[in-house]
Amino acid sequence: MLNFVPNKEHLREVLICDFILKKSAAESYCIPREAYGEYASSQDTCERWFKCFKSVGFDVKDKERPGQPKKFENQQLQALLDEDGCQTQKQLAERLNVAQQTISDHLQAMGKILKEGKWVPHQQNERQMENRKVISKMLLQQHERKSFLHQIVTGNEKWIYFENSKCTKSWVDPDQLSTLTARPNHFRKKTMLCIWWDQEGVVCYELLKPGETVNTECYQQQIINLNHSLIMKQPECARRHSKVILLHDDTPSHTSKPLKDTLKDLAWEVLTHPLYSPDLSQ
Repeated sequence: MLNFVPNKEHLREVLICDFILKKSAAESYCIPREAYGEYASSQDTCERWFKCFKSVGFDVKDKERPGQPKKFENQQLQALLDEDGCQTQKQLAERLNVAQQTISDHLQAMGKILKEGKWVPHQQNERQMENRKVISKMLLQQHERKSFLHQIVTGNEKWIYFENSKCTKSWVDPDQLSTLTARPNHFRKKTMLCIWWDQEGVVCYELLKPGETVNTECYQQQIINLNHSLIMKQPECARRHSKVILLHDDTPSHTSKPLKDTLKDLAWEVLTHPLYSPDLSQ
């Protein structure tokens, strides 16, 4: 089995020998084909190089052509992405002086994907960012002293729409209109799903009445129901008297006095986390 894989320059040098021996391009195509199989040059390539040998000379190296894509290392591209990951392929191509398709190929080879940014409720100032750092460090140190992740319970709410219209894509002719879909009504019929979970999975959930939202009274009752579900599903925690650590945000229904009183009666602890940090609070 052939282990040697010829490169382009070697194949061209083989053609020089045939050219000097005054063989035809067709003959020069057949002989290497027997030796190298699929790696051999095509007949068109042989004919083109024979003409080149006759008119230009025997230099078999590729010459850099005007407009030929410039080569660059992935480290250069990564450095630009570290500087600003929001640059477009066109901007990256201009800065590296290469074709945009080259940038696309390299990004794909590097395993990069384009992700849409997320809106955050608030842009943190320096004091808030420092507070975030301090609290995160404190929680890490607390966890290192004694793990408490198994005690954390958290939850979230999401609107569930009765009708979920989707804007579909369709294959059409260039001059043909795509499928039209009416934009969903923002005030269409919907119900709110409230769900609670810990590190083991979902503890409980509740579907509110259509159009109903979570207020202080509703949230207070949800906490009581959550406590019952934890006792039923995790009786060993109740026997060990493990304190439940509640992770939730600071919306009015979560910080009201009736809710604080309920948490105090249940002997639950609220996990401290910095403001305007949805990535830490959910």
